[in-house]
Amino acid sequence: MTSFDQGKPVILVLLELYVAFDTVDRNVLFSRLKDMFDMSGKVIEWFRSYLEQCSRRVFVRSILSDVQFLLSGILQGSVLGPLVSSMYTRPLGNISQRYGIKYH
Repeated sequence: MTSFDQGKPVILVLLELYVAFDTVDRNVLFSRLKDMFDMSGKVIEWFRSYLEQCSRRVFVRSILSDVQFLLSGILQGSVLGPLVSSMYTRPLGNISQRYGIKYH
């Protein structure tokens, strides 16, 4: 039986994750990979290498900009993007559990 079926309050929270990929603090991410997912050594270095190579260029009216390396965030559309994003936001579930809130 769900909380809704039991007449308990139910809240729907929708997060706009469009810009979430751009706002990932990599130092926080690496800390979470280590502390929450028990990653270390070569695995963390692999993630660090992968993210530090993220770059963008803009093409406007036949002009291609210089390469700009991203100092924060992860690439949208990358294979690892959704996985890294979900690992970064994992504490949201822990916070809600701490207050007795069930989540999906």
